[in-house]
Amino acid sequence: MRKLCLLMSAVLFTAAFSSAASAQRSLKGSVTDIETGAPIASANVHVKGTASGTFTAADGRFSLVNLPDGALTLEVRRIGYAPANVAVPPDQAEVDIKLKADILRLNEKVITGQATSVSRRNLANDVGSVGAEDLSRTQSATLENALQGKVAGAVITSNSGAPGGGLQVQMRGVTSIFGNSQPLYVVDGLPVSNTVIQSGLNAVSAAGSGLNSDNQDNGVNRIADLNPDDIQSIEILKGPSAAAIYGSSAANGVVVITTKRGQPGKTRFSLTQRLGTYTQSNTLGARHFTLDEAYAYAGSGTPSQVMDSASVLANYNSCGGFCDYEKEVFGNRSLAYQTELSMSGGSDQTQYFASGLTQHDNGIMYGTGYDKQGLRLNLTQLVGSKLQIKINTNLIHTLTSRGISNNDNNNITPYFVFAETPSFFDFRPKNGLYPANPFTSSNPLQTIAYLKTPEDVFRLLGSVNALYTVFSTDAQNLKATLDLGIDHYSYKANIFSPPILQYEPLDGLPGTATNQGADETTAPVALTLAHTYTAHAFTATTSAGMRRGYSNYNSTNVVTQNLLTGQQNVDRGSAVNVFENRTLVRSLALFAQEEVLLFDERLFVTGGILGQRSTNNQDVNKLFYYPKASISYRIPKAGVFDELKFRAAFGETGNEPVYGQKFTSLLGVTNSGQNGVVLGGVLADPTLHPEREKEIEGGVDLGMFDSRIALSLTAYQKNNSELILQQTLAPSSGFGVRIFNGGEIRNRGVEATLSGVPVRSKDVSWDTHVTFTLNRGKVLSLPDGVPAFEPPNNFGFGYGSGYIESGHSPSQIRGTVDSAGVGVLRTVGDYQPRYVVGFSNQITIGKIRLYGLLDWRHGGDVVNISQNVYDELGTAPDYAASQVRDSLFNNIGESVYVQDASFVKLREVSVSYQLPASLVQSVFGDRVTGMRAEFSGRNLLTWTKYKGLDPEVSNFGNQNIDRGQDLAPYPPTRSFFFTLGVDF
Repeated sequence: MRKLCLLMSAVLFTAAFSSAASAQRSLKGSVTDIETGAPIASANVHVKGTASGTFTAADGRFSLVNLPDGALTLEVRRIGYAPANVAVPPDQAEVDIKLKADILRLNEKVITGQATSVSRRNLANDVGSVGAEDLSRTQSATLENALQGKVAGAVITSNSGAPGGGLQVQMRGVTSIFGNSQPLYVVDGLPVSNTVIQSGLNAVSAAGSGLNSDNQDNGVNRIADLNPDDIQSIEILKGPSAAAIYGSSAANGVVVITTKRGQPGKTRFSLTQRLGTYTQSNTLGARHFTLDEAYAYAGSGTPSQVMDSASVLANYNSCGGFCDYEKEVFGNRSLAYQTELSMSGGSDQTQYFASGLTQHDNGIMYGTGYDKQGLRLNLTQLVGSKLQIKINTNLIHTLTSRGISNNDNNNITPYFVFAETPSFFDFRPKNGLYPANPFTSSNPLQTIAYLKTPEDVFRLLGSVNALYTVFSTDAQNLKATLDLGIDHYSYKANIFSPPILQYEPLDGLPGTATNQGADETTAPVALTLAHTYTAHAFTATTSAGMRRGYSNYNSTNVVTQNLLTGQQNVDRGSAVNVFENRTLVRSLALFAQEEVLLFDERLFVTGGILGQRSTNNQDVNKLFYYPKASISYRIPKAGVFDELKFRAAFGETGNEPVYGQKFTSLLGVTNSGQNGVVLGGVLADPTLHPEREKEIEGGVDLGMFDSRIALSLTAYQKNNSELILQQTLAPSSGFGVRIFNGGEIRNRGVEATLSGVPVRSKDVSWDTHVTFTLNRGKVLSLPDGVPAFEPPNNFGFGYGSGYIESGHSPSQIRGTVDSAGVGVLRTVGDYQPRYVVGFSNQITIGKIRLYGLLDWRHGGDVVNISQNVYDELGTAPDYAASQVRDSLFNNIGESVYVQDASFVKLREVSVSYQLPASLVQSVFGDRVTGMRAEFSGRNLLTWTKYKGLDPEVSNFGNQNIDRGQDLAPYPPTRSFFFTLGVDF
């Protein structure tokens, strides 16, 4: 009996195994564009209800094996196309799948709350979107570079051309005077730091007061650390009606970044290698001297002689009468490169994306450059059937050397030295020694050779998103979302200016060394409950939750002067100064929101409120409330329109005080050898609280010609009230400045985005994209006791200065004009452009893709102080005209250096070729699925009447007002790159 049972069991097992084996099947197919018939590469094909899935190759083909028997449903997804579910009968072995291009991006999900989103077709706000392809068409040093010219409503401006970045993103005008000027960046649900740490170069340049770091040190904002190629999509929440969910951190807009994730399917690798260089895109030139003019300029044979006749002749002959200083200093064209390897894949339960990056950008100034290494791992794990966990980690290291540029008072910045030195003088070393410059205090070639300015950063970004489905039925579901993360970086800057440099002994303390260390930790946590109820053509989503914010920043800067020869440690000098800064900010926000989708997804209504408190406010326990409401109504197939949507929105955000503004600080003093403290000169108002920003926005979105053309129009009015201001007090008060709330700024504007595909066929397609931005700002009021004032960070009305005055633009430039031989103070310009246009086109012909982006800014003025220095010293290339400008400036006080900074820039250009799949596979086999070669360039051409190096410039870095001060910046660059991409 036992043997019989064993035999029967074996038979049954064999039968079952044979049955299971016979249930396996294979499936092949292709995915193509329904309009053009062109193959769609990288489409995700997944068998619903199983772990089986794959991606299409470059020819659109795919293959699936070991599938269960019976009918199947394929879920097909590709960014830029409408998703499709395809039923496959049991006996079908091959399937052809057609996808329709989502030209209007109507199926794209856009964030509306901490844990909620809605399709773009129903969105009630104007939210800008930038996809992965938009960011990677050309090599971009930083994320902000990649966004320039692509988002309506955002004016993105480079502060200088130095390697490593340094840009300002300004949305919908000037929103504050003394408050924060940067948008909030949120990466995978984690609000991250965008702090600018100044390197401490002021200890050498003396651009500002004292020896500590100064905002003229050409600092870099930390968002530059991110790798643009890791990003899947970016959403730009430009106004309070969309950004109210972030409360008092969102007055300057919110940039929501989502990084790439894996999809079910076999592991796919992608290797990208870029090789190129950066070169100087514009020069100032210099005056060409005749030999007689050279003798006269050097004062040879006169009591004011700078150089004797023999020295003038020797220098004149060594350069042929003209030494090209700019080429000598900014002629570095060494190799720049970027290598990136990524892999992605997974199953229904687990998906992963990993990438590694190494990057080197040459600085055009010798001795400068930018290096970055990065590792990213994103993991999605389904635990059981109810819990999904997303883990995102990013480790970054950057090493930057930006050299010296911008304003300085020791005459060492290259363009200041160039202006002060006639072009017949030869800076090059003789017999191994750099000649001393008799015309000013430094030799720029010697400075470049010996001055060290390294900035070293290690950064870790980590976040966890846990989504738990409490229950789910056909009619409703309840989901809980936990978001938590950490953003920590350590910063180190060690500037070394040895005693041998010509300018060092002039202060009696030769040799300067600094050791600046800083670290910042941001650790937010958010918990959200979201309930969705669906009945017929009605969907309601109710969400509520809390968010806690934590940010801790510490920095110490040790500055040592009078160093021992050959020593660069900060303990090897006789004059040591220590500066320390510590900040700790905590916040708590409570929020609730209701979203209702009605009438067959035509009407969308949303309303919400957020209450937030912060330790930056005087009353740390008081909640400040920020409401929002919006409505949209779409009409499908309305006459000539495929889609027609009207929308309106209202929202409020805030801009909380900067850390320390609420305190009257204590300053350390020494009296008779005893340490003590005294009250600082700042008096804070006992009711200091966030600035208030209110906005009303309305617009229309429409699609035409079978969804080939999409147009979005938006108009808004934004009022910023209860501004954080500074009032100068009478000396008898015992304080110098009072900080309090008051005053109001209004911004009105119009934004438009036009997207279209005028031509779309199997072999040829043409995609075009146009953005338009127009904003007008006005100071509506200033409080009693605060007259119109000149804000800090300027060089006076003679050159042209910002001026805050009721009834005028907050970005106006006040200067003097000639009135019958007398200088009269008037408005002479405005830093803000009158309008901004971005115009991009992509033409695909077979396997060749051509792409170009123009960035046009009309209006906007810059104070060209660099030109003034050349004019004053008689070294300008247009010498005759410079003497006229100099006379007007000095004799009448006319602000001739406020100049129109309108420009058109060829921001991006690329030509790429997708190698035929048959050729690739014949050479490399089936392992390689695609190969692409590309030539690209950035900022190749600039058309402008501005007489400076670059109309994009800001000596004082990122700030709302008094931008556009041109003081010997690091010159602008253009880049050229060859890229080879391999998928396998």
